[in-house]
Amino acid sequence: MGVDFIKDNDIFDNGLAEQLIVPKVIEKPFLDDGKFAAPRWLVYPELDPYTIGWRMGYGEDYAMNEPWHTAEFNKLFPKPQNWSFDSRKSDFKRMPLLGYLWRDYGEAKYSQISGDVIEINDFITFEQRDLEFRNNHFHFKSIEHAVLASKYSLFDKADPIYTSLNALKRGFELTCDEIDYWNNLKYTVLLNACYYKFMQDDSLKQKLLDTGNKSLVYISDDEWGGKDNLLGFALMELRDEIQRLYENENLIDWEYTEYLKHKNPYENPQERNPNDRQSPEYMVVSSTLSQSKFFARDCNLSDELADKYEIGQILTEKAFVDATDKIGGMATTHRYLILSNSMADLSQFEKDTDWGIHTAKANSKFKVLDICKMNDKTQILLLQLPDGFEDAFSISNELIAQRIEYSRKLFKNCLSKKIVKEVSGDDWLERVSFPLGMDDEGNFF
Repeated sequence: MGVDFIKDNDIFDNGLAEQLIVPKVIEKPFLDDGKFAAPRWLVYPELDPYTIGWRMGYGEDYAMNEPWHTAEFNKLFPKPQNWSFDSRKSDFKRMPLLGYLWRDYGEAKYSQISGDVIEINDFITFEQRDLEFRNNHFHFKSIEHAVLASKYSLFDKADPIYTSLNALKRGFELTCDEIDYWNNLKYTVLLNACYYKFMQDDSLKQKLLDTGNKSLVYISDDEWGGKDNLLGFALMELRDEIQRLYENENLIDWEYTEYLKHKNPYENPQERNPNDRQSPEYMVVSSTLSQSKFFARDCNLSDELADKYEIGQILTEKAFVDATDKIGGMATTHRYLILSNSMADLSQFEKDTDWGIHTAKANSKFKVLDICKMNDKTQILLLQLPDGFEDAFSISNELIAQRIEYSRKLFKNCLSKKIVKEVSGDDWLERVSFPLGMDDEGNFF
């Protein structure tokens, strides 16, 4: 007797391992001229853009190894429609499983039958149970299975993993408001169910493409066929999408793509895309920078000491590092502009001073992001690195580039500002007079 539950193999299918033993492949560690590695949505079409499978699962290696997406790549290989959906911008307060909208309000692209017609019942039906398909860690036996699991889990009537298909087919009572809400989303759920079904079955996908541009009709007595023809219209829209996604498939080097799926991404981090928002490094950088603030530490450095700093350099400062949040004009020749999310605010403990003092702990690490010279002034931009995550900052990305650009504008603006008297006095300047990351002789720690 067969089991008709949606399978969930816990950590294995939830993106932590595709299988226990990775098959040995013939490695082709180079890209043919004029070719591209496949976009991740064609390599693992079962995964949506937000799944943990890209970060801690079997999609992680490819996501980290995937070459940088150039403007040319993005034009040749557009993202799927359902990858552009952002639930935070949706008018629907609650989204179902497979509820990734392809357009606003979940409207269908097609609603009319015209010209030559093909009945799709010959190669697909709503209830057809042949090859299972997936979306992330959810397994479905049929399009019907996916749609019903989505429908009833939306209203907490059924568990999308453990409720059997037979129970889903028997149905659960819904209120009139729930039915109305579902009716606004059912086409989108159907469309996504078809997407995952066809994208994971090359034979079925080809049969759909072989229908050309003819109208598709589904013969049935329910809303999925007949006069509503929802399944027929969904497959017409899906056909357009598949043609769009695979238009330049001839430019994909699939052997190199296979190599990247199994390559250790930590062997050479410089090869990875620094702007991949799904990568662990990008997320660490994003989290760090989003909570960081600028602090200034003005001093007079000799040319001999200042010239020792290089962009990209990692510094370790053995002493506590004092800086101020009062950033204005410069009374000195040099400024350390420190970007940090972990400097302690000690200003509340000041007595008889108003320095706005903030302090980084001893043995803090800093990365030199930029060295900017204007007139007779120099600004050295330092990023305080979070403990244990220094490797995430081994390469630069768009977020860091944005901070560098802003810091230069800030520097230029400060050159015309008034000097802040509270942090230009002898006591403060003496306190922050020593160079960071090196001793007074210029030897780095």
